[in-house]
Amino acid sequence: HELGGNRMTWMPTVKKLLGQHHVVLVDLPGHGDSPLPDPFTLEAAAEALDLVLARQDPDSTVIVGKGLGGTLSLMALKAHPGRARGVVLVETGLKSPLPIDDQDIRYFQAHMERNYDAVLKMIFSRTGRDSAQGVIIHATAAQTPPSTVKSYISATLRADANPALKSLQVPYLFVGTDRLFKDGRTPGAVLKTLGYEDTAAVAFRRIKDAGYLVMQDQPDTLAAVISDFAARALAKKKK
Repeated sequence: HELGGNRMTWMPTVKKLLGQHHVVLVDLPGHGDSPLPDPFTLEAAAEALDLVLARQDPDSTVIVGKGLGGTLSLMALKAHPGRARGVVLVETGLKSPLPIDDQDIRYFQAHMERNYDAVLKMIFSRTGRDSAQGVIIHATAAQTPPSTVKSYISATLRADANPALKSLQVPYLFVGTDRLFKDGRTPGAVLKTLGYEDTAAVAFRRIKDAGYLVMQDQPDTLAAVISDFAARALAKKKK
């Protein structure tokens, strides 16, 4: 799941997968029932996620991560190759498309400390496909401990997951929704805004009539995309 979410946001899609797949739902570190690493780094959060991956059968595991969940999955696989046979990245960014210097980061962190509620609302309420869904997304994020949200935001401002993506030894698929295709953007332009350095190498699937909560907006379509990718990824392993 994404920053500020929890594993239960995936339930509509999970219900469509359960007939053919064993599904393990994970609360990312600092969310739900999962504690935030102390001291916090993205690497420590990825290691915490790996504790779950290490208990699965690597020959039949496909990881599906949305946003932050995809970033941590890539980092976990870079540190521990062989945990999975494929990765689905749902609207996962790799780094900021524009350089951010340390002074700007410190300014934003100070602003977030002083005006946390306003910053949280600004970030999450605008992500819905409409204002009503934006309220739901913001309300869910507001249940996440502020220390978790602040820690991840501060860390991701400096992060670059391109090396982790390039190190992957298994197939991966990027899934995007209509909310990314503003002003007639192409898939390559979408990936560029999300910090992907080699946009031509990314397999891309677009799901229409969906937004930030694609797993709830289009559960049938997303489940079908995941199942199709999983079948191809696992078949490739058998050859």
